[in-house]
Amino acid sequence: MKNYVNKWILQRVTAVILIPLTFWFIYQCIVLSSYEYAEIRAFFFSKLNASLYFILIIVMLYHAKLGNETIVEDYITSHNIKKITKLSISLLIYISMISTTISLFYLVSS
Repeated sequence: MKNYVNKWILQRVTAVILIPLTFWFIYQCIVLSSYEYAEIRAFFFSKLNASLYFILIIVMLYHAKLGNETIVEDYITSHNIKKITKLSISLLIYISMISTTISLFYLVSS
């Protein structure tokens, strides 16, 4: 039971973190739509923008992981399928987090 409570709390915390970051991201998408490639790279060279974008993606992926695992736990009855599905979700999310981290650091460092 304790694990479900922790997941519930973490999902609410990530949702609260995502609210202001989503508004920031939407605003930046509108602004960045008129930029050229060099200007977009300059945007990510800013430590503040790169950090906010990184936090947004990582928190969003983790929030999605928690939500998808909850759906699997609630609606899949087979223990084996549930275990494989949750493992697949975790693997996909962690690969996405790692590729995001590598891509952002590569963009900023080049």
